[in-house]
Amino acid sequence: LMIATLLFECLHIWFDGRPAYAISAQSWIIAPAFTITLFLFDDLTKYILHRALHKVPFLWCFHKVHHSAEVLTPFTVYRTHPIEGVLFGVRNALVQGVTISCFFYFFGNQVQLITVLGTSTFLFIFNALGANLRHSHVWLRYGSILEHIIISPAQHQTHHSAADRHVNTNYGAVLAIWDWAGKTLYVSDTTPPESLGLAEGNKLPHKVTSLWLIPCRDSMTYFISTFKKVRFSMPSLTLEHSRKIILATIFAAIVGLTSVSTTNASAEELNIYSHRQPFLINPFLKEYTDQTGIKFNVVFASKGLAQRLLSEGQRSPADIILTVDISRLYVYADKNLLASIDSKVLESNIPKHLRDTGNRWFAFSKRARVIAVSTNAKDARSIKRYEDLADPKWSGRICSRPGSHVYNRALVASLLHSIGVERTEKWANGLIKNLARRPQGNDRAQIKAIHEGVCDIAIINNYYYGKLKHSKNPQQRIWAAGVKLIFPNQSDRGTHINISGGGVAKYSENKERAVKFLEFLTSKSAQSLYAKINFEYPVNQSVPVSKELLSWGMFKEDNIPIEKIALLSRDGQKLIDRVGW
Repeated sequence: LMIATLLFECLHIWFDGRPAYAISAQSWIIAPAFTITLFLFDDLTKYILHRALHKVPFLWCFHKVHHSAEVLTPFTVYRTHPIEGVLFGVRNALVQGVTISCFFYFFGNQVQLITVLGTSTFLFIFNALGANLRHSHVWLRYGSILEHIIISPAQHQTHHSAADRHVNTNYGAVLAIWDWAGKTLYVSDTTPPESLGLAEGNKLPHKVTSLWLIPCRDSMTYFISTFKKVRFSMPSLTLEHSRKIILATIFAAIVGLTSVSTTNASAEELNIYSHRQPFLINPFLKEYTDQTGIKFNVVFASKGLAQRLLSEGQRSPADIILTVDISRLYVYADKNLLASIDSKVLESNIPKHLRDTGNRWFAFSKRARVIAVSTNAKDARSIKRYEDLADPKWSGRICSRPGSHVYNRALVASLLHSIGVERTEKWANGLIKNLARRPQGNDRAQIKAIHEGVCDIAIINNYYYGKLKHSKNPQQRIWAAGVKLIFPNQSDRGTHINISGGGVAKYSENKERAVKFLEFLTSKSAQSLYAKINFEYPVNQSVPVSKELLSWGMFKEDNIPIEKIALLSRDGQKLIDRVGW
């Protein structure tokens, strides 16, 4: 866990945030890739370490305990020196730490290990082929061809042979390809070796104390003798040489400490934990850095950041939290992870219904949950309200992402507030009956489905339409050209909106700087960026809506206090589960 966490953090620094291109990769691709990568990396490092235990005299002092066994039984696997156990434990930690951190950094929560009865699939298959007989008297061969790929029990028993021709062969754990490539492969004979264990002159007494203490004595003897050889082969140092070395070391230390202190004094940084993908927030960070010189370190994750903050506690490096939905934002306030902010700028720029009553979180942009209809479906333009989607005349003509997604859950929560539980449940049941296919995909996929003729109507966030309309992919621009947006409920409560927002981490050591950045996000320049880059609406009412957004149509928004959406989300999810959306 320590290695994985450390490397995970370093990757964010080395790559300046977290790439978003692989986050949307399918889990059915990621899971096998992760399982295969971990298996291959694990098996390769076992081969390398095992070979080193034989080839490096200092390490052989400990590994020979395992080879001192003259009879192989299933218990022989435990006949190892504690130092060897530590070496394999460190190897295992490095392998898992590196693999897990890299995969989670690039692929997020899709990462999972494919297992059978709690064991990696490949190890399960290997064991099923008889691998557990490797330390036994059972002579199980796989044949010449297969033994060039997989280590058989007979090959490992050959590895324990005392015969000269078998020495330094078959180091592999599962795969024989490493031995094949390293020219240490030995295909098993038709009969077992005549004798097992160490060669004459190297045998160890079969006592626990001897097996533990003699290797320590031998390794120390080897270390001392090697040190003496190196010492006597080195040229002697004169007093003048020693003086120069000491002065040079002191000078280097002073320069190093000076540069570190100068860097710390001049570098002003803020650490952001973000649910928003890096490409969506990088333009804001760049503009603020250009204005102030303050740099940012961004940790991006679609899930799990609140739990991470909880586990880090007062040691957390986070200064700012940015997220993409009121329910997710409310989690941080509910878990007491945000600091209360006293900022006249934020209170002035953000309407009361779009910020926390305790000034712990604030909205920075708005997105409307709109209805997209095919330009070919003239009758669908008659839809005026969300409630109209339950009308049976739209049967088989509506597409939607799963109801449990935060965007749809927020919509259901707004309906619960506006029309009550009974009418909302009736609406949801009607909507499901009108679906053209099972709920699936993201909002882009719904517009694509309209283009492909799967359905005529879909519920989407407005900015997905903007991203497709201005996509670099010509095909996606065609999808967008085939739909028209409807802003529902203009004759009554208004269109449901959600927010992106954020706050200052409770234990931030840079609260003042963090607040200044949040204030910047509500400024005219940043609010204009939200529209230009993300196709979202400004929360600052003094900032005009962009021409692009205006071309889609003006609308009245539902002014329900956004905090109530979060409070009703749990009830919304229960309703979604009941109706099977």
